[in-house]
Amino acid sequence: MSAKPFFIALIGLLLCTSPVTAQDASVDKIITDLYQSISFDQDKKPDYERFKSLFTDGAQLISVRDTSSYRLTPSSYEKMMNEQRSSGKLLSFVEEELHRKTDHFGNIIQVFSTYMTHLKTPNATDSARGINSIQLIKKNGKWKVASIIWYRESKDYPIPEKYLPSN
Repeated sequence: MSAKPFFIALIGLLLCTSPVTAQDASVDKIITDLYQSISFDQDKKPDYERFKSLFTDGAQLISVRDTSSYRLTPSSYEKMMNEQRSSGKLLSFVEEELHRKTDHFGNIIQVFSTYMTHLKTPNATDSARGINSIQLIKKNGKWKVASIIWYRESKDYPIPEKYLPSN
């Protein structure tokens, strides 16, 4: 094979894969920033300015329970968590991603992000898993979170194997 066809093929491959790689890196950074910005302990404060910068205007955060749900905005989430922190009811809250499944079409991305939460109150320490369903849209050339819907794992609703890390 001569050098010219090889370099043409290589350039074509790079042109085809670069946007996907850049997109994946951008979405990966958003998800990483999302988890890092809400996590805190007694020595580290949450970064709610960073958290709020990840969202579109009008974004929603929805917690789904077995018989109910409640809706927040990024700002009302910040207010709720700050109230719990300042009152001493919540000493630490650390959420980390365990696994991710991403689907993409056009200017929308759907991420199922399996998480583990560790929280500490004055009386107890608790850990729980669940799934964050994160919807992102491309706005002005940048990916932003439009909504997050989360559901905590329970005895009746264990997380399916396809949303857990493979061993």
